[in-house]
Amino acid sequence: MSAFIASVERQALDFRIRREQARHWTGRALTQQAAHWMRANFADCCPEENQPIDTNLIGANAPIWKAHSVGFLTEYVGPDANYHT
Repeated sequence: MSAFIASVERQALDFRIRREQARHWTGRALTQQAAHWMRANFADCCPEENQPIDTNLIGANAPIWKAHSVGFLTEYVGPDANYHT
C-alpha cells in the first residue's frame, strides 16, 4: 500500500514554467521541496521566497533538466498547450 501512496504523492507538480510574452518566461517552485532544492542548487538566480524567476526559455531549461534528473515534475504552460514532464 505504501507504493500506491508514494505514486500518488509524486503526481503533484514541483515546478511551473509559463510563457508570459515572446521570449519572456517565468518559473516558479510549486512545492517547498522544489523551492529548497532551487535555493540549494541555483542560489544566484533565486528571488525571494515564492517569487517567480524571470527568464527566457533557454534560461529556464537548465535548472529544469537538472531537476528532472533527480525526480522533480514540471508543467510547461505555453501559448498553445500545457505539458507535464
